[in-house]
Amino acid sequence: MNTRGGVPMGTKQDPSRFDCYAAARPDEHMFVLLDRDPLAPFLVSIWSSVRIGDPEAARAKFEAMLQKFALRYMAEPDVDKASEALDCAMLMFHAQEERR
Repeated sequence: MNTRGGVPMGTKQDPSRFDCYAAARPDEHMFVLLDRDPLAPFLVSIWSSVRIGDPEAARAKFEAMLQKFALRYMAEPDVDKASEALDCAMLMFHAQEERR
């Protein structure tokens, strides 16, 4: 298990105890962020801040992400990947509604 700052980090070869592949339902939609994606640490931090009940930290991290990357992606949008990600998000919203 890799550790960064003493925190276990899952990898493809050595998953963490919260391994999403093992926990996923057979047909459950997933969206994976790799550490080489420049937005990934911001998005994971935002998710974490929301989950621990700290919306101000989530907002600050979102603002920091926009400050660092908004102009870059406005100039060179990654439409194909973003479109597929949005489709995945919509499928997730739909699946959650169906499970209610």
